[in-house]
Amino acid sequence: MNEERIKALFTESIQTQISAIESLSEHIEDCVDLLVNSLLAGQRLFVCGSGASHMLAEHFARVMNIGYKIERPAFPVVALNHYAQAQVASLAQAGDLLLVFATRESDDSALIETMETALSRNMIMIAITGQQNDMVSGLLGASDLELQIPSLNESRVLEQQLLISQCISEFVENTIFPQEHD
Repeated sequence: MNEERIKALFTESIQTQISAIESLSEHIEDCVDLLVNSLLAGQRLFVCGSGASHMLAEHFARVMNIGYKIERPAFPVVALNHYAQAQVASLAQAGDLLLVFATRESDDSALIETMETALSRNMIMIAITGQQNDMVSGLLGASDLELQIPSLNESRVLEQQLLISQCISEFVENTIFPQEHD
């Protein structure tokens, strides 16, 4: 009985991964291009998450600061804490980026307030979400990006958020420091 359930969970994860790669490859490339161009132009990246995705936001910021696969200078990336809205209001400038990790429909008022503040500061937003996260999706504009993972299951979304964040970290690093990856 447990073996069948374990197989079912792995199968569901694999199927979500296959669906995600089919629907998100181009969006991941767009995200990497946006991050590379912004970082090279001196813009900062602020990262936050709601619920369990908060740990992914912190992990992503840490990797972008210390390096993913190579030793390199830190990128200007700030992991936002419980005072995210105030941090964005006091530190962010027009053209800076806000990366949001949200698994499902967000009732996290702090996350929504942070995104609204980013809008008022003319920041560009990238959201890595699960399906049917209308509150987050609704705050995104034409120049923003949403990488919507094709799942309503929070566990599957978290798995894909981690994988996508690792892809983004590796590709940003490879693009800015190509000589280090030869």
